[in-house]
Amino acid sequence: YTFEAIYIDANGLEIPFRAEVQFTQHLNAGAMIAAVAYAPDGIVFKNDEVATLKAHCDLWRGATIDTTNVTYAWGIKDSAVFANTTLTAEAKTGATTVTVASVTNMEAGGKISIGSVQYTISAVSASTKVVTLTSALTGTSASGSPVSCPYYNAMLGAGWACLTSANPRGVTAGWTTNEITITADAVLNFETFKCAIKDTDTSAGNSSANKVVCDIISFTDMSDPITVDLVSQKGFTIKNNGNDVDAKAVLYRNGEELDANGTAYTYTWKLWNSAGTSVIKTYTGKSITVSKADVTGKGVLMCEVSK
Repeated sequence: YTFEAIYIDANGLEIPFRAEVQFTQHLNAGAMIAAVAYAPDGIVFKNDEVATLKAHCDLWRGATIDTTNVTYAWGIKDSAVFANTTLTAEAKTGATTVTVASVTNMEAGGKISIGSVQYTISAVSASTKVVTLTSALTGTSASGSPVSCPYYNAMLGAGWACLTSANPRGVTAGWTTNEITITADAVLNFETFKCAIKDTDTSAGNSSANKVVCDIISFTDMSDPITVDLVSQKGFTIKNNGNDVDAKAVLYRNGEELDANGTAYTYTWKLWNSAGTSVIKTYTGKSITVSKADVTGKGVLMCEVSK
């Protein structure tokens, strides 16, 4: 089950969030296996107080944790991840559209693999099952050829991007173990992770052999917003073409200054013309100098801060 809502703060900013809960029905408690996920260090990121958090998941067999003959897979919620499908018509070199057997979960901007080549989806037609790509096919594929999402994992299912070293999504370790390490970069407001565990014990009498059990766990980022103030010791006025303008970006969060030495964030500046229609010059760094030669009449200075 999924609960979705939108929080509107005092400034009218809308912040979507959601929570998911999974129920398991145990028909035979004696032979039951279940995946149980938890966060040993908590589920909340706030103002860089912790660099990472962990998600842990175990396979319980009855009242005992079983770590032998099991396979783990971790995923992050991604609605653009679709299950494997096939082409229903030949796709020729140079074409920008393909027809597939199913377009379920396919979305514009999602990734699709045809043959050994990965493409980006531009548009999807649910009625005709035609998928438009952002670039032309580099090879010809026959009808019936496999079509897949590079992030799909059968244990996790559609709607979940499998986390790997090649697709970490802010998770730095543990992709195939019972515990992953999650950085704050992985959580934008709210994020849900899924752990799938497969029982690979095929010995006689094991009724759960090759079965997959799953659990989900969600993390939230409750960091206060960061504000950017642009300051100048000389002011932002060039008088009689006699001075340059020094500018500095000062970051504040919860009343405290951040990144005083300018090493934790990336600062990108743009000097626009007076009409705001074109960029005259760009700068980088926490502190910059705008030359009087770059300003004719008026200019608009903007700073973008990223991490």
